[in-house]
Amino acid sequence: MKKFNAIVLGMIFSFSLYAQRESEYFYYHKGEKIYLEIDLSRILVISEGTISESNIRNKIVKYSFDVVHSKKSITKQNVIAINNIQQPIDNNESFTEIFFPKNDIAQSEYFEIIRQFQEEPNIIKVSPSFLINGKKLDLSNNFYVKLRTIDDIEKLSKMANEYFIQILGSNKYMPLWVTLSCTRQTPMNIIEVAKLFHESLLFEYVEPEFLYHDLLTTNDTYYNDQWGLKNTGQHGGTPNTDIHAESAWTVSTGSPNIRVAVFDQGIKMDHPDLINNIYGTGYDAETGTIPSQLRNSHGTPCAGIIGASQNNSIGGSGVAPNSKLMSISIDLDWGNTPQQLANGFNWAWQNGADIISNSWGGYSPSSIIDDAITSTMVQGRNGKGTIVIFASGNENNTNIRYPGKSNPDILVVGAISPCGERKSYTSCDGEGWGSCYGTQLDVVAPGVFIPTTTYTGGYTLTFNGTSAACPHVAGLAALILSVNPTLTNQQVRNIIESTAQKVGGYSYQTTSGRSNGTWNNEMGYGLIDAYSSVSSACSTTYNFTDQTVTANTAIEYCGKINVQNVTVTNNAKLTLDGIETTINGPFEMQSGAGLEIN
Repeated sequence: MKKFNAIVLGMIFSFSLYAQRESEYFYYHKGEKIYLEIDLSRILVISEGTISESNIRNKIVKYSFDVVHSKKSITKQNVIAINNIQQPIDNNESFTEIFFPKNDIAQSEYFEIIRQFQEEPNIIKVSPSFLINGKKLDLSNNFYVKLRTIDDIEKLSKMANEYFIQILGSNKYMPLWVTLSCTRQTPMNIIEVAKLFHESLLFEYVEPEFLYHDLLTTNDTYYNDQWGLKNTGQHGGTPNTDIHAESAWTVSTGSPNIRVAVFDQGIKMDHPDLINNIYGTGYDAETGTIPSQLRNSHGTPCAGIIGASQNNSIGGSGVAPNSKLMSISIDLDWGNTPQQLANGFNWAWQNGADIISNSWGGYSPSSIIDDAITSTMVQGRNGKGTIVIFASGNENNTNIRYPGKSNPDILVVGAISPCGERKSYTSCDGEGWGSCYGTQLDVVAPGVFIPTTTYTGGYTLTFNGTSAACPHVAGLAALILSVNPTLTNQQVRNIIESTAQKVGGYSYQTTSGRSNGTWNNEMGYGLIDAYSSVSSACSTTYNFTDQTVTANTAIEYCGKINVQNVTVTNNAKLTLDGIETTINGPFEMQSGAGLEIN
């Protein structure tokens, strides 16, 4: 009987592959079909342990190949047990991407190679590789289900058992999101499984687990000096076309109470220009553990643009040189899953991030990432909302990278040249790339010839891309919150957008859905203006209300301070230093407490 079942499952699996290759590949995202194109130059092998090149060669005698990536799966380290359903023991599962460089395989041959691999006893699944918008995408053998309520776990468990699917566990930050894994006995590929569970209508969302490629949004670089902070005509640029940082620093250089998370490949936390501004141990979203890891070169330059120390006789200056930097690390080159990315956001806001800077982006949308970003922007900063900032991308087109384009509350940043133009193939800097633009673009910032810190402990004069533009805006958000931490996520975005400079000779016009001034398709609201933004934040009254002060506290603010419903106790001293201070009551100073108004 067992032998018969195995034969039947094998027949179902073969039919499944044939039927799927004759139809369109897609998954559901918020009710819409997201179509994927088969990439005949690659396949993905999911195996128990790693597979050797000699084993691959035995299966692919006719074709030349390269093993491009090989990586151990760590999905099970990113979930927790749900109810009484326990995770299976870690089985050393690995992903191996096989590339056919000659790209001369017919579709029928391609699926025959997949079938042959699937016969091997240590192979769990073999999946076609895909393209979306011309960019590489792979799928693991896992998928995500968002339950409507926690009681729906029983429905999920019953359906999973029918198709030989394992429940790995729930997301540690968003417990309604459950991760499941297909086994060798599952009679379908992961695309079909995700469709089946979605079309059951039993659950809120279902989607396959992606393995993203090339999430970074930087380019090879060429550059020189910090024209973005003070443009004197460097690189043939237009003088004064900069973010007016020096003027902003007369008001604030940032505050150690404001924390900017750099979600990237990790910060070199002992870099001499960054070490004094590092906050905590950080978090590694790849493994779901602390501390942050230095995984590659990209995160440290982004961190330097935000928060390199000032007046220390080395390097340059960050936009907010007295604010703190939090390191959230992840690979970003290949194999990152939506759940890992979602966990990075959730850990950051739950551990005190005021701002999250993201100089990366992909091409395939994910509901688990959407949920995590929404939670961040709504629940972060004790309900005022953490500010989430994304680079637009460097493809010189209107396809702004996901997840930047996914939510209008995200600040999407494009790049400009030293001449104040949108960075393009024809802009004055001469570099061969262009900043993405279009309807989701909010503002622009300097993006070529940017000096900053490197992961080797030194400096580069040549960091570029919208990867360089994004942290300029993160630094500006830190300056704004440094002078007025009571502002909400929405208020910070409004300030940055409404004070932007209309540079470059573009036509900025009143645009439907854009309420913070005139807007342009290539420039958004324009080039950020640090001084005007900080001044605008100061024009808002700082409300120090509903507080009990039990330790010495100093409120220093560039505008008016309003004090109401405050009690000072425990021999504490409250110091208020603003342009004007008003106590509207009730206000109570208990015996031994002190008040000073400057």
